[in-house]
Amino acid sequence: MLPRILHPEQLQSYRLSLGDHCRLALLSQPAQGSCTMFLEVHDPCDRCPPHVHHRSAELFFVLRGKVIFHVDDRSISASGGDFVMVPEEALHDLENPVPDRLYLLTVLSGAGDFAELLRHGIPTRHGIPTPLDAEDLRVLRSL
Repeated sequence: MLPRILHPEQLQSYRLSLGDHCRLALLSQPAQGSCTMFLEVHDPCDRCPPHVHHRSAELFFVLRGKVIFHVDDRSISASGGDFVMVPEEALHDLENPVPDRLYLLTVLSGAGDFAELLRHGIPTRHGIPTPLDAEDLRVLRSL
């Protein structure tokens, strides 16, 4: 397989539902059982709902912004340049506590089916294509 480059302008981001304040842009085209990599953009003061990834750890690299991770009964804060690992089976969520957007590079291990969820949405709902805007492109180009 040849290496490839993705430019920020080529990324297609999605919201999993109409009420989401997070956009996810798929970066890897995973094979079954391999990891999925994506860019997360969280709106100011956003908090995603608590969830669990069965048989998958989730790894986050904070590109820009501040974030609070709630993992089981603990909370930890991270900011630009920090790396956070959430173990498989851990109940977790994250929040953007500030009035600026949060940018994360996220890797979900062993979750080849997450790409399909992203494209097609949660069952009974469809993924909603939501382009990255000029601010997002400017931030990504400045990293």
